Amino acid sequence: EGPRGGLIDGEVFRGGCLPEPFGDLLAQKNPSCFAETYQGGMQCCKHGNLLLDADQEVPAGVMEYYLKFRFYYQPYNNHQDLPRFWMMTESDHVEYDITACTEPPCVHVITAHKTGGDQVAVPPSVKAASKGYQFIYCGGHCHAPSCLSLELYNADTGDLICRQEPVYGTGSGAAFDEEGYAAIPPCLWGHEAGLRPPHTLSWETPVMSIKRNNNTVAHTGEMAMWQCRVAVVY
Repeated sequence: EGPRGGLIDGEVFRGGCLPEPFGDLLAQKNPSCFAETYQGGMQCCKHGNLLLDADQEVPAGVMEYYLKFRFYYQPYNNHQDLPRFWMMTESDHVEYDITACTEPPCVHVITAHKTGGDQVAVPPSVKAASKGYQFIYCGGHCHAPSCLSLELYNADTGDLICRQEPVYGTGSGAAFDEEGYAAIPPCLWGHEAGLRPPHTLSWETPVMSIKRNNNTVAHTGEMAMWQCRVAVVY
């Protein structure tokens, strides 16, 4: 595992950047991997921390607020379980820095190579009794305003599994079209009309992730993980 140790505002710093081929943040010497070069992000947002500018006063009192959730469900009728596929391109650091470019083209790129089956949350007994899995839903995690694209490949064949590009809001006044906000339409598979048919991957199939950001301006706390759902194939 990558460098660990040091303190950030009194809290133990956890680097966690993995070496190639699992990820390339260490090879790039990304500042987020090392306590001495950490610029900002989740490590600066612990319980009780107040993220204010130097000229801002800490407000008195405690703000109290409430959340309301609404859950929809269907009665069980032989529904198929869809285990989670979770893969971090920023292996395995959760966040990383978009370092500013010195000349165009200003595109910051990170990659990760992993065994796809290792990213699926099923017990070994399920893998031993099955052929592999099929992607049903896949969504990448990427922040505005610098997100350009996320790509997931079958590293054995070079086939593109999923490519996502953000759609930025224009402020037209339409619902969910707030200016500058990013919507990232997911990749979907299925047997219904209009959907791409799912393809079976073995548990041993290697996958490759590529994440691109505009790095005209530096950003901290960027993320690049895949959050997907798969169907086990028996």
